Amino acid sequence: MNPASSLGPRLDALYELVVQIQQKSPYPVIWDCCCDHGYLGIKILAGELCEMLVFVDQVPHIIEQLGTRLAPFSNERHQLIASDAGQLTLDQQQRHLLILAGVGGERSVDIINAIEQKNPSTQIDYIFCPSTSQNALREYLAAKDFALLTEMLVYEKKRYYEILYVQGKAESKGLSAVPLSCNVWDENDPQQQHYLAKLKQHELLKKLSVKDSADGRN
Repeated sequence: MNPASSLGPRLDALYELVVQIQQKSPYPVIWDCCCDHGYLGIKILAGELCEMLVFVDQVPHIIEQLGTRLAPFSNERHQLIASDAGQLTLDQQQRHLLILAGVGGERSVDIINAIEQKNPSTQIDYIFCPSTSQNALREYLAAKDFALLTEMLVYEKKRYYEILYVQGKAESKGLSAVPLSCNVWDENDPQQQHYLAKLKQHELLKKLSVKDSADGRN
């Protein structure tokens, strides 16, 4: 992969968000979790946006292949970890930015719940871009008092993706709580409203299915 190449609308939006964040209040360590092909992390690394970029994926051969792609880069600027992201232990003396994109909202909840329990005294902020179950992620973040710093929508391959940048262990006054639904849908955009209606219908059908299954067991 050429680091200067386009990543596609979703990953490009994530990269540009990281650029903006690092210009204002840089994190020394950025974690690209469930990194898969590693394209986003590689571009962040090539842009020298942080002191250390850590790639994490629980599939060993993905990490092995990524190691080959990272051969041109200094080993002092990146690490490779083959592990479940929920098992990470982070240095509590530093601020961390953890990126979790391309996995479902429910899986994201499992990962961050485990990370927060394992690192109770560490300041960890997150960028999320869930592939599914956005509501499950939002409900968890709201219940656990994460603060919303930024949210946006990105359209790619006939679907919309929600991107959330949130602060963990939020202590600052005046920060907004994570809303239970995305607040940046455009009411005057027919395409967005059509997609949103389909999304809401899908969530309703899913809830009815769960209720029917529960009733059947009673």
